[in-house]
Amino acid sequence: MIAKVKTFELKLNRTIPATPAEVFEAWLDPSHPATPFNGAEQLFLDPKVDGLFYFRHVMEGEELPHFGRFTVLDRPRKIQYTWMSRHTRGLESVVTVTLQKKGEDTLLSLSHANLPDEEMGRAHEGGWTHYLELFENHFAPQRA
Repeated sequence: MIAKVKTFELKLNRTIPATPAEVFEAWLDPSHPATPFNGAEQLFLDPKVDGLFYFRHVMEGEELPHFGRFTVLDRPRKIQYTWMSRHTRGLESVVTVTLQKKGEDTLLSLSHANLPDEEMGRAHEGGWTHYLELFENHFAPQRA
């Protein structure tokens, strides 16, 4: 019998000084410096519903492969995909990015559900916080 793993859902919000369309396109652009896909040693990215992605980063000599499948692409409002890595302990987690116009800016809400409720699962908060800060900082000078 396989033991049931306790899971949790991570939720983060960030105001991005760009339009929802700009943020949507940037999120799926591997050349954009603020996406997880950027700088991968290996990358396969097919951003369409049921399209797959795989990327592998090497950080401090450690290989970090991630893979998943796009389940929702609703331009410019929502991106959703499954997400697996050794840090999800084999669980298929789900990343949902929603984009809502907020004046001239975009409220980006990120939810990462079905993460294992332990150290490696909780480490996703630092990773996603890093990428959201990169997004905010990338677009900020363009509004100045």
